[in-house]
Amino acid sequence: MDILLIDDFLSARAVKKSIKQLVLNIETAHSAEDALIKIRLNKFDLLLLNISSKAFDGCKLIQQVKNICPDIKIVTMTDRNYRDLELKIRKQGVLFYMITPFNKKVLKEIVDYISKSKKELQIERSQKFHHELARL
Repeated sequence: MDILLIDDFLSARAVKKSIKQLVLNIETAHSAEDALIKIRLNKFDLLLLNISSKAFDGCKLIQQVKNICPDIKIVTMTDRNYRDLELKIRKQGVLFYMITPFNKKVLKEIVDYISKSKKELQIERSQKFHHELARL
């Protein structure tokens, strides 16, 4: 499971420390520009995005990320729970809208779900490939 965490420096350190044991690879980006570069260069399974960061516009970044990688799973984090913000974010197709401080158990369930879905998709593609190969 490869995760990109986009947050300001101090918050990113705390979140990364909390979830490091749940995943194999977690990278961090502290700006929108850095995040977009990393997304173009790497294949991430999950994007953890602090939408209330003062360093960038999280809503705008979601659209930019989706333009580059439409299938990426996005979990947003925020310390502000406004109904309008949540509706705006959910319309952008995020997987989960999380209020910080987050529950580690919930995040583990999300990571497990995405990991399981990824494995099932790989098996399905492999079976389809072998089926098509057998037809030749």
